[in-house]
Amino acid sequence: MMKVVIISDSHGNLNNVRKIMENEGHVDKVIHLGDLIGQEEQLKVICDCPIYMVKGNGDYMSSNPLTDIVEIGNNRIFITHGHHYGVNFGIDRLCYAAKENQCNIAMYGHTHVPDNSVYGGVIIVNPGSVSRPRQLNHKPTYAVMRIDNKGKTDIRIQYV
Repeated sequence: MMKVVIISDSHGNLNNVRKIMENEGHVDKVIHLGDLIGQEEQLKVICDCPIYMVKGNGDYMSSNPLTDIVEIGNNRIFITHGHHYGVNFGIDRLCYAAKENQCNIAMYGHTHVPDNSVYGGVIIVNPGSVSRPRQLNHKPTYAVMRIDNKGKTDIRIQYV
């Protein structure tokens, strides 16, 4: 069983990321979907596993890429913060980019609202925000992706 923690929009506050890593126990990989605000090195210390990071709209000095493609298990995952794909106005462009890159999953942040759905045949995941949630209950969220030995993938939104 492989476990991947997906987080976004920490905005300079990694306290909840510490809690997540303590609560989740063994984690194989972490995906941070942007707006880390210069805390890449601190994140590496907290997570102590391979981390994939992309640049958010608040990451002015970051050398992280705007998008990346990550292969985990039998999944090809398109990761981006989302601001370059107009995610505040819908996920059409994000889905198109995922399909264009032969990805079956698209992960994004930016809206601070969790999403775990399927759109146009692409699994869409937004873990929400670990520090500034905007959904109705205003509870910080993240996502966990588990892949079993047969390649079956399960993704769930979790509260911190």
